Amino acid sequence: MVRITVYDDAVKAWNQERASKELQLLKPGFFKDIAGYVRRLKEAHRNLDQKSLKAIVIQDELFRLEKLVSQLVDVRLEKMWRASQTQSQIQPDTVEKQPHEAFNDVARYYDRLKEDLSQGREPQSFQASKKERLTIRFLKDVPSIVGVDLRTYGPFLKEDVAVVPYENAESLIRQRAAEEISTTGR
Repeated sequence: MVRITVYDDAVKAWNQERASKELQLLKPGFFKDIAGYVRRLKEAHRNLDQKSLKAIVIQDELFRLEKLVSQLVDVRLEKMWRASQTQSQIQPDTVEKQPHEAFNDVARYYDRLKEDLSQGREPQSFQASKKERLTIRFLKDVPSIVGVDLRTYGPFLKEDVAVVPYENAESLIRQRAAEEISTTGR
């Protein structure tokens, strides 16, 4: 029986990403898995005699994995940038949604800049759209929270949907207590 490792998943994702012009779907939790694997390798490496064969092999795997993931992220970033310029619909990974939206803001600004200049209008300064609130679905029961706006939200039951301040939503998402619900129709 062949066991697929996180490293194998990274190689597969890297190969698929490089072979396609479109942004490839990553398995759920891909970047989280990579980060955990790197953390485990580094911990294992720290606990070994640095001159041992195992330490050398782990160091080599870390080097290759870091290079591979860096290239993967760069390729995905380039594809997201290209998609934002053509306003193509893509499916970025969860951790890539915010940069993708920022790319879209920048691309829209430059489209507007070109239009303004071609019409002889003075260009407007760039202002990225900053989300003030997010719509989230709760993945577990959460007691009342005090938002960054000093308002009380909740308590919430599993599967509740609410609109909360962006910073609070991001914190709940990081804690795996909630997930963002797209309200843009994407």
